[in-house]
Amino acid sequence: MRPDRGDPDSHDAGFLGLALACALLAADAAAQSFSADRPGISNPPHVLKPGEAQLEGGLELARETDGDAPNTRTLTAPGATLRVGVLPFLEARALVDGLIVEMRDGSPDRTSASDFALGARARLLDQSGVRPATALDFNLSLPTGSRAVSSDGVDPSGAFLFEWALPGRCTLDVNLGLGSLSLGAGSSRRAFQVAPSASLGVAIGERASAFVEYFATLSDRSLDDDHGVDAGFAWLAARNLQLDVSAGAGLSDAAPDYFVSVGAAWRFEWF
Repeated sequence: MRPDRGDPDSHDAGFLGLALACALLAADAAAQSFSADRPGISNPPHVLKPGEAQLEGGLELARETDGDAPNTRTLTAPGATLRVGVLPFLEARALVDGLIVEMRDGSPDRTSASDFALGARARLLDQSGVRPATALDFNLSLPTGSRAVSSDGVDPSGAFLFEWALPGRCTLDVNLGLGSLSLGAGSSRRAFQVAPSASLGVAIGERASAFVEYFATLSDRSLDDDHGVDAGFAWLAARNLQLDVSAGAGLSDAAPDYFVSVGAAWRFEWF
């Protein structure tokens, strides 16, 4: 028997149904609005709103062989980026790899602290037709790290970030980075680098996404070129929390043989 309009049970059922619908819509909106630089190398051209902040980081384990040299495994943590929304088109950024633990066969482990960088991201254009959404990153690395891993110089870098929204809930992110890297203590030389990357991502349902990517670091004669590929998944575990896992492999002698990474991105309000 259908309850009449005055039945309190029908009111409760209607309220619960409305609450569930609102929750599903909120989850969908959160999934569409949440964006993080990780996982992967390519960054999307999104900036946080004023008053928002986002902390991103994780663990990365890499293995590298170099001819007859001992195998080296490197653990890096927390690989952190702090992003803070300043203006509708601008966010401030702080970046640090953190602790770098090198485990070389036949030698004692070595733990070093990385350099620290400050930067900003400016949103320049939204997508319009074939014109991609575009942003510009600028970072300045400071020689705060341990002697074993520090560049021992103040190193500027920047990147143009492009993104195309494609049919089928896919996105294509293309980055073009430029940088000037000091070559360590006792050297006044610099390596000038170009860092292209391209990442194809796809949304899986309302909370998950996957990507596959190519990336490279092309240097002048001071350093060997790096080429690599990677792929991974991200999952929106809560409205303001994304978890991720990824893995990749080097395509050149200078790149690590392989690497795996797990991490998270947490968004919160700072005022």
